[in-house]
Amino acid sequence: MAKLNLNQEIKKVEKRLNDIIVSNDPVIEEAALDLLASGGKRIRPAFVVLSSQFGEHTTEDTYRIAVALELIHMATLVHDDVIDKSDKRRGKPTIAKQWDQDIAILTGNFLLALALEHISTVKHERVHHVISHAILDVCRGELFQFQDQFNANQNVVNYLRRINRKTALLIQLSTEVGAITADADDKTVHKLKRIGHYIGMSFQIMDDILDFTSTEKQLGKPVGSDLLNGHITLPVLLEMRNNSEFKQRIQQLNANNPKEEFQHCINVIRASSVIEEAQRVSDHYLAKTLDLIESLGNEDAKKLFNKIINKMAKRNK
Repeated sequence: MAKLNLNQEIKKVEKRLNDIIVSNDPVIEEAALDLLASGGKRIRPAFVVLSSQFGEHTTEDTYRIAVALELIHMATLVHDDVIDKSDKRRGKPTIAKQWDQDIAILTGNFLLALALEHISTVKHERVHHVISHAILDVCRGELFQFQDQFNANQNVVNYLRRINRKTALLIQLSTEVGAITADADDKTVHKLKRIGHYIGMSFQIMDDILDFTSTEKQLGKPVGSDLLNGHITLPVLLEMRNNSEFKQRIQQLNANNPKEEFQHCINVIRASSVIEEAQRVSDHYLAKTLDLIESLGNEDAKKLFNKIINKMAKRNK
């Protein structure tokens, strides 16, 4: 294979995304394009294309999957914002805030339907099997997150299962299916699937850390948004385990509490050593990723993988 220019590849995917977001309803089309224009890291398309480098050849199916997984990711963001009643996403008003909740739900459904239509011509049966099962699990993850709002009686294992479904699955799909579309051998596909899982777990843990340690300007939403929305993330779980007074406060939190009560809990986390503890968990997943990448072929693609992972480890938003 020719040496990959990942920036050029992402530009191709970006153009395809702009071209296919077309609806008979101008409001839904505008809302979907507005979300697309708000940016995003596009890590899922990047990992689809990058993983295809470990097979025989990148195909049209590779690009279709790259586009579809970004559309699915966008759909989950819209639905997350509705469930959380969020006003901001990437520093801009959410679709529900800018239009209304009904438009937001319909836009999310439209993006998901568009993704499925876009991969309808993909020839690999295995791709359809893997994606359909993963989408079911992603939906379960959304449901479990909703059910676990303000539930202080959960543990780290519950949390890891939830973030696996919420975030890691779509990144795992990116690496696994990207390899399948390029006719990679089964051993390589399995390695890339595990790589995607580890990256996804680390990525979400980092997100949950940054929710406390970053700034509102960098996050594009208020600091501590997860806790404000009742999501008990790893830093909170670790502090609850270490601090009985803090645990009692978290157990008493609900959506009607004054913001000052949430702010106190956020300040406790920001000053706590659990940030470093959670970081070590994220780093553990990344170390497993790097070990697996080392066992793959294609030195140029491996270098790109390592470059992305190192960048992810140092991000601040």
